[in-house]
Amino acid sequence: MAVTLRDIAKRADVSLATVSRVLNDDPQLAVSEETRKRILTIAEELSYTKRRRRDNVTRHKVVIVQWYPEMQELTDLYYLNIRINVEKEAQEAGLVTETVFANNLAQIPKDTAGIIALGKFSVAQLKRMRAVSKELVVIDSDVLSQGYGCVVPDFEGGITQATQALLAHYQSVGMIAGHETTTDGKPVVDERESAFKAAMGSQFKPESLRTGDYSEASGYQEMQALLALGPKQRPRAVIVANDVMTVGALRAIHEANLAIPNEIAIVTFNDTSVARYMYPPLSAIRVPTEQMAAMGVALLHQRLTVSDLAPQRVVVGTSLVQRQSAEL
Repeated sequence: MAVTLRDIAKRADVSLATVSRVLNDDPQLAVSEETRKRILTIAEELSYTKRRRRDNVTRHKVVIVQWYPEMQELTDLYYLNIRINVEKEAQEAGLVTETVFANNLAQIPKDTAGIIALGKFSVAQLKRMRAVSKELVVIDSDVLSQGYGCVVPDFEGGITQATQALLAHYQSVGMIAGHETTTDGKPVVDERESAFKAAMGSQFKPESLRTGDYSEASGYQEMQALLALGPKQRPRAVIVANDVMTVGALRAIHEANLAIPNEIAIVTFNDTSVARYMYPPLSAIRVPTEQMAAMGVALLHQRLTVSDLAPQRVVVGTSLVQRQSAEL
């Protein structure tokens, strides 16, 4: 089996982009001489040979459509991580990428061979993208029923596992779910809320479920509402639907001078780098953004090389990560 840049990056413990730039002798790359030598040594040990680009696929232009504005992307590392990993995977596949932010669909070039759309999109937006290129894959939204290929995390499985794990340790569990709309104002259905209700079964209490808008401010407000139920009524543990809202929820708990997890436990969803560096470090439902990106690029690459493929949905499993904010 041929050695890839990914194999070298894994051995050298560096990014795929760093390996590519070192092997291509990029003069603008700021990397230590030690790292450069390590990469070159590993490449030689593995007998790596640059692949020659002999087909048109390697010259195809792929547009990444990010549903967030560029500045908002910096505050939500989940979508930033997906985009960065899509760019890395596309480079490995020999594809040329361009990014369009905030669904500025008019900016998609007419010569686009394929589109990887990140986030939530309305029927009208999906049709508009397909009008530019029929090769369209969506990451983080289940659009298979509309005829588009997609890669989604196992929202239901992740919430179900976390809820059941928390119920084994805590008397009551609540949730701060999220409501969002596409950039053209269409509501988005989120499986996390329904999965939580189903996992709680007869133990579900409506007052223990709050819904924010995935912002830090709403996480703060909704946690305040849960804490206002009082020591006897508030949930003993809370699942929050994304890391950004969890930051706000933590602030509300700290302001109330409650000890985590002794007085209230908290679990976040996504597990971006933010989760590891909060106080206390957050137990989490981890979504493998790197794997989602890899599968998204693989689906599109396959569509670019094989004609008349039926759309596919790939569901990527989540996992539970226990840190200091809750027992799982």
